Amino acid sequence: MNANKLILAGLPMIAVTYGLSRFSYGLMLPYINEALHMTQSTSGIISSLSYVAYCIAIVAAMMFSRRAASRFILVAAGLLSIVGLGVISVSLTPVGLGAGIFLAGMSTGLSSPPYASIVNTNVQSGAQNQTNAWINSGTSIGTAFTGAVAIMMVDSWRETYIIFMVIAVIVLAANYKVLPRTHTFEEKSSVGFVKEEWKQSVQLILASLLLGISSAAYWTFSRDFIVNLDSVPAYLGDWLWVIIGLAGLLGGTAGIVINRFGIMNAFRLSTVTLSTASLLLGSWPGSPVVGVLSPFLFGSSYVFITGVLIVWGVSVFRTNPSIGLGLPFLMLAFGQAAGSIFSGVIAGSFGYHALFLIASAIGYVTIIFKYKSS
Repeated sequence: MNANKLILAGLPMIAVTYGLSRFSYGLMLPYINEALHMTQSTSGIISSLSYVAYCIAIVAAMMFSRRAASRFILVAAGLLSIVGLGVISVSLTPVGLGAGIFLAGMSTGLSSPPYASIVNTNVQSGAQNQTNAWINSGTSIGTAFTGAVAIMMVDSWRETYIIFMVIAVIVLAANYKVLPRTHTFEEKSSVGFVKEEWKQSVQLILASLLLGISSAAYWTFSRDFIVNLDSVPAYLGDWLWVIIGLAGLLGGTAGIVINRFGIMNAFRLSTVTLSTASLLLGSWPGSPVVGVLSPFLFGSSYVFITGVLIVWGVSVFRTNPSIGLGLPFLMLAFGQAAGSIFSGVIAGSFGYHALFLIASAIGYVTIIFKYKSS
């Protein structure tokens, strides 16, 4: 399958499942809070449901990657996204909202691993890193689009989610038509070699977990923080998600940077940048410059670092690329699930300033981890 054709199919699906179905919650949170009268702790718990669902779904995707066709798993992801977005749009209580967030979160977990398998079996090896990175950058497209629609729809969050649902239907139909109908189930290597891969993945797992905890605060509470600051122009709150999304397009270059400078240099660059975004927001939130610079740094580094984790994981788990992609994303989501609850508690007890400073410190710690090639 042509790499560009696969990118044109995969990027919009990732945009829908990540940007529209998952990360849109943080953007819509101020309006949802106003309508459903939720506390910060409740908001954090509901946000964590998305990550819990993601963890469940990505484990399922990895388990069935050798048994079910990637196309079948992606269709399931699209259907869950559609249903989840629909449920969110009609939610009248936090319980109903949580159910929609959970279903939409499951779509995210199912969508990434199948693309790794399709890329591995249908794209020539020299183009695989870049193809994976560009498909992964769909997160930024979805995030930017979510922000743009929210600006046009103002506080009409229910109607916004209906629009997202319609888009999800269109993207699912396109993927159903374009993706390969056959799937190659590979039987590779011995159990001993697989055990060696798991040993090599320990630092990848720990790094992904801490990055998940660190980034959860920004995804869930950054906009709620900024829109409630009197010293920050209102337009910065409106355009926050657009800035994050557009900056995330730089994350599509992760494959190029890794090929030229290596996995660890790319990892350290993105880790420092991601952590600095939270540090700036916690230290100087009232500055209009920080109001632009912080989301720019966060958007570009988050998508970039997920691209790095994909390449790191696939490089370790050469016998099963679905596990190579799924495992770091699983730990990232597990960290975000815990981080969302933790962030809600910290924000409610000590305020947003302390929350983002703590989040940045956790992110900086991940610099200590290293990739060890076999």
